[in-house]
Amino acid sequence: MITCLISSPRANGFGSMIAAKAVEGAESVGKAVSIHRLNDMTSYRQCQNCGGCKNNGCHCVLKDDITPILEEIRDAEGLILCTSINFNDTNGLFKLVFDRLYSFLDMNSCSAMPKGKKVAVIVTAGADDTSAERVSVELEKIMEQHFYCQSVGRISYCTWFMPLDMPMDPDVLDRAFQIGTRFRDC
Repeated sequence: MITCLISSPRANGFGSMIAAKAVEGAESVGKAVSIHRLNDMTSYRQCQNCGGCKNNGCHCVLKDDITPILEEIRDAEGLILCTSINFNDTNGLFKLVFDRLYSFLDMNSCSAMPKGKKVAVIVTAGADDTSAERVSVELEKIMEQHFYCQSVGRISYCTWFMPLDMPMDPDVLDRAFQIGTRFRDC
């Protein structure tokens, strides 16, 4: 199974549309995909840096809407990570969930997440294409270096304040679909 995290506040926003195409690509090669729209969560807390996860086999001790997502990530074959940019970085909701991946690191900062998961990164921005590109590279790097994931691709997409009803660039959607098909081998 592939786990898809979408932190776009708009269900039909550009990031959601790109992620949907990546999901479609993964499904086209026989992968089941579980989609989590982080904006639908009602109970969540930031990582408390309490160390509880370091004493229980790398499972987050907090009990909220993020906890089952973390357990699903542990068992997933791959991840699709989708965030928008706010003030030159990931949006707050994505960061809240992403920081909880800390629970997958043991006392020696070694990953307890099974190695070799595939990961796709999608980052959208309203006006800052350099931040979108920088953040997509950084997220990909963190997933590769800390959690031993293998990238199947990344997309950074800048809308330059396009109206919400503006059609998506078909080349970007095509690229997202192709990235999704790369989950075939996981």
